[in-house]
Amino acid sequence: MNEGAKTGIYWAAAVAMLAVAITVAWPPRTDSDTESLIGQPLFASFTDPLTAASLRIVSFEDARGELGRFEVAKDDTTGVWSIPSRNNYPADALEQMQKAANALIDLKVLDIQTENAEDHADLGVVEPKADAAEFGAEGVGRLVTFRGDKNLPLCSLIVGNPVSDSDSKRYVRIPGQDPVYVVNLDSAVFSTRFQDWIEKDLLQLSSIDISEIAIESYDAALDGRGGSVSLERAFDAELAVVGGSDWELRSLVRYDDQQQPQPSQLAAGESLATAKLNELKNALDDLKIVDVAAKPKGMSENLKADKDLVSDNEAVRSLAVRGFFPLSSGDIISANGQMDVTLNDGVQYNLRFGNIQGLADTPDEAEEDGENVGGANRYLLVTAQVDEAKFPAPDLKPIPKTIEELDAMNAAAAEPVGDAMPADETPAAEPPSEEPPAEPMPAAEDPAEDTPAEDKPAEATADQDAAESNEDAPQPADQPAEPNDSAEPAETEEPAADSTDSPAEEVSTEAVEENDENACDVPEAGDSGEEATEPAAETAPDEPASDEDLTTETAESAEPAADAPATEPAAADPTETEPAVEETAEEKQERLEAEQEKITKENQRMLDERKNQLDAAQGRVRELNSRFADWYYVIPESTYRKLRLSLDDIIETADSEESMDLPGESSQAPSFNFPGLAP
Repeated sequence: MNEGAKTGIYWAAAVAMLAVAITVAWPPRTDSDTESLIGQPLFASFTDPLTAASLRIVSFEDARGELGRFEVAKDDTTGVWSIPSRNNYPADALEQMQKAANALIDLKVLDIQTENAEDHADLGVVEPKADAAEFGAEGVGRLVTFRGDKNLPLCSLIVGNPVSDSDSKRYVRIPGQDPVYVVNLDSAVFSTRFQDWIEKDLLQLSSIDISEIAIESYDAALDGRGGSVSLERAFDAELAVVGGSDWELRSLVRYDDQQQPQPSQLAAGESLATAKLNELKNALDDLKIVDVAAKPKGMSENLKADKDLVSDNEAVRSLAVRGFFPLSSGDIISANGQMDVTLNDGVQYNLRFGNIQGLADTPDEAEEDGENVGGANRYLLVTAQVDEAKFPAPDLKPIPKTIEELDAMNAAAAEPVGDAMPADETPAAEPPSEEPPAEPMPAAEDPAEDTPAEDKPAEATADQDAAESNEDAPQPADQPAEPNDSAEPAETEEPAADSTDSPAEEVSTEAVEENDENACDVPEAGDSGEEATEPAAETAPDEPASDEDLTTETAESAEPAADAPATEPAAADPTETEPAVEETAEEKQERLEAEQEKITKENQRMLDERKNQLDAAQGRVRELNSRFADWYYVIPESTYRKLRLSLDDIIETADSEESMDLPGESSQAPSFNFPGLAP
């Protein structure tokens, strides 16, 4: 190969290498690449919201000139959500997290606003970093970061300003990249408000379940030396809800100027202020918190101060500045009184009201429901316990040990109670007296009824007896006797004077006797009326046994009249006259054991029912205290004013100008030793 050929080869190789170098070094066509993202998901690999295990939001708080960090995370072991930025306060975050994660899943690029980094500040997508967190900094966005299990990153986005011509569109940028995208995004799901990520309903009760409220109204404060707590009491009141909506004052104790308790009650013209008390119930139902702070260690779930806490000056001061004062006795009193709220299921809440929370103590300055969260809010301590008065011991039935005890118990149970009428005293006259036909039967309406049977014409007597038979149809016991005079007058003429016990004589007086056993309406009956009362007593046992038809021939019904006394035993219950079969010893023992087993099971059922109810209340209390134990709560001041009622709020008078005098300033207010702040 000659030199010319070699030189040509070298030049060709050099040109090829130059072409490769130019191709590699030439920047990609940004326009074509970014334009290809339009209409595509910004985070194509983030598809499942359940993979998100934590959310961190970093934003610049211009008022403070510093970065604000909010985080919600799920424990890898327990799966419980909490808020690390609030000392791991439990979060109600599952639903909120899914909403936030879904906002970035399938988030499509609508347009590309710019690829120039100099435009970031104008669009509000400057990344919030320490070097950008200065007073007067502009254009700092909100950095949203999702991480999965084991803290693996899922996606991250800087949320900037809204697009000027649309409320739903936002400028966003991926950290570390210059392009600014336009997307449809509801940024409200990335809230850093504490209230949006927790269960705001603190007590989780319903007003209809409240059965009793006990109020201890007092004011407590450190004295001038700072070594003791002065306590000024106003009143103690116990109120009960009756019938679901009415109120009852169970007890009331007022304290005079010398702080001496004075038992009291409603005076003339005073009544409970139902509207104000119902407002109190509703405020308890809707008690929401706006912030929390961690309590010092050493305070148990029942709000008792142990020795370590009392001797810890830092812990004592943490309580004192919030209006809670631990005493050497272990009790904790609060600056603005306390309240016990008891539910129908036996769960009892204790609420202790502390001091006002200052502006510097509340990091969130947002407003909720018109309440200034960063303003006048109130500290609150809450605990729960079981009111065992709601679970009285059941009234167990005694178990007989011998057959004699069992028989005595059965006999005692069979005895009539109070004014109950014995079984053998049946007022025969009462049922007929309630029947309307019995009233038009006086003797004055037909004098013939009061005359002896032999003086009555046969036809008149028959007509009269037929009418009486129709009117007295509901009285089967007396009806067969009525036809005796009408059917056979000739047969009854001779023995009329001597057979006063027969049903023939009873025809003339039966209606009057049945309307009044004392015969107060039959003065016309004379001697025959007095004699007629005897058959009524004798034939009373026949009433239930008489099954004869009222239309039976009078001759047939008259013949048994003489045999009436003989039919009396038939009315008696055969079982009453027959001698009882004597039980054997084995049968008695079997009856005793069966009754013992029955009573034992019933007693155990009542015991189990009480135990189940008590166990349910205790379980609920443990659940509540597990939430309450470690926290100071912060509630709106307006809610506190609905809960902290004065005596004038509870009791109203007929004259609105009259008011109950409350004790004023007293130099006799008791003081308590306050460890930890002694000079």
